[in-house]
Amino acid sequence: MSKKSKHGRSSVLPGSGRLRCHCGSPAILRSAEGLCRTHRPGAMAYVCSRYPACDSFVMAHPDTLEPMGSLAGSKLRRLRYEAHQQFNRLYESGLMSKKSAYLWLSVVVQAPMSHAHIGHLGDYYCQVVIDESRKLLQERMEQQNKLRKVSGGA
Repeated sequence: MSKKSKHGRSSVLPGSGRLRCHCGSPAILRSAEGLCRTHRPGAMAYVCSRYPACDSFVMAHPDTLEPMGSLAGSKLRRLRYEAHQQFNRLYESGLMSKKSAYLWLSVVVQAPMSHAHIGHLGDYYCQVVIDESRKLLQERMEQQNKLRKVSGGA
């Protein structure tokens, strides 16, 4: 039987049992207020039951309350944030479509499309995404510069 949080929501995920932190402790669903600077009003997060001793958490999708990835401590959250920033540049720059970028991500992290999400990555693959995204964007800028020189552009 699942426990209800003070908001009346279950801390057990449908079909997957209780969500656990990487430290082994169960995660609890609670308000994201006070956890992160970027939360939306009313946002919820899965937080390690040992918080703040273990500062791991993951935001919940607003409509489904499913976790947006796996619980992560501050170091991994920073890496995931940077990986998202670099990855998003691939489609925001016009280098590829968003769908193509996620196909590229699935190849880079060696995961099926359905599991190619930065919120599920650990330290190693976050760094791979950061490095490979930067490399791809740098190669594109170098190609554009070569084309400008060849075409006589400024």
